[in-house]
Amino acid sequence: MATEFWISLTLVCLLGAMSPGPSLAVIVGVSMAQGRLGGVLAALAHGMAIMLFALVTVLGLVVVLQRYETAFQVLQLFGCLYLVWMAIKLIFFAPAKSDDLVVATSRSKMAAAGDGFIIALLNPKIIIFFTALFSQLVSVESQLWERWLMALVAGAVDAVWYMLVAVMISHSKVLPRVQSSGRWLNKIFGLFLLFIIAGYMVQITGGHFLSGLDSSSFG
Repeated sequence: MATEFWISLTLVCLLGAMSPGPSLAVIVGVSMAQGRLGGVLAALAHGMAIMLFALVTVLGLVVVLQRYETAFQVLQLFGCLYLVWMAIKLIFFAPAKSDDLVVATSRSKMAAAGDGFIIALLNPKIIIFFTALFSQLVSVESQLWERWLMALVAGAVDAVWYMLVAVMISHSKVLPRVQSSGRWLNKIFGLFLLFIIAGYMVQITGGHFLSGLDSSSFG
């Protein structure tokens, strides 16, 4: 896989992690209640859950691609449509009010890590997002180590971002700035998704068009 592929994957995962949501609320809450260590542990646990989600998704999609090519093409189409819907929602709809953020009140460091892990597992949008994303990226030619690396990148990027959030929250009063930037983070994420989706659609339609030409008889 080309370097551009890994750069694009990393940026998409980073912008996805940066987009405000329940995970941000929990990491911020844990950091405020437990301090730097609690927030970092919650971030690491969240990243582990994200990696598991990504790994299950990318390995499952490879199986579908190998055995059911038509089903995979349909999955690619629905994946693109979901990403388009997500992009439009992020660009044109305002994020939830900061007052809706729920501050976690973990009583131990282990509970803080549990909060980070559970919030990722209980968010169904994560598995849908990875299914939509990896359906555009996975191919039969991809090696097993490449699939594992995709999941590792997703988990590592997520963990690093939320660790940075935990450190910032535990050392300075930056929470209002994080909350006020939610609208612009969403718009940036949405625009980047549209840019990535356009590239996917060109590849998908172009590949089908060329395969149709190859299968034609010209004499």
